[in-house]
Amino acid sequence: MFEQNCIFCKIINKEIPSNIIYETERVLVIEDLHPKAPYHYLILSKKHVENINFIGDDDLGIIADMVAVARDLSKKIRQESNLTEPVAFNLISNNGAAAGQSVFHLHWHFLAGKDLYKGGLKL
Repeated sequence: MFEQNCIFCKIINKEIPSNIIYETERVLVIEDLHPKAPYHYLILSKKHVENINFIGDDDLGIIADMVAVARDLSKKIRQESNLTEPVAFNLISNNGAAAGQSVFHLHWHFLAGKDLYKGGLKL
């Protein structure tokens, strides 16, 4: 499903250029334009869904794919950095304007390489 006025749909359809990090049948990963950590990627559902609140039972596989992609990104960073321990990372999903969502297309922020809680993010 494609939403004509959605910036993420346009990125998924390659109408707007972006730095693609990873891609599967149902998920696209791009670099965040304003990174908050050394690794700050956006994990996008290729299907236009506003946020987790609007995921139907038939689309729960999208969430599983997004989790698998986050795992794969972590493994990729670990290999590229020659680390022996798993990579620590945060997954952030803003669901609704009151939660900070500004692009109303299901996406998660994948952040790694920085302790977001040390003097910064407070949840």
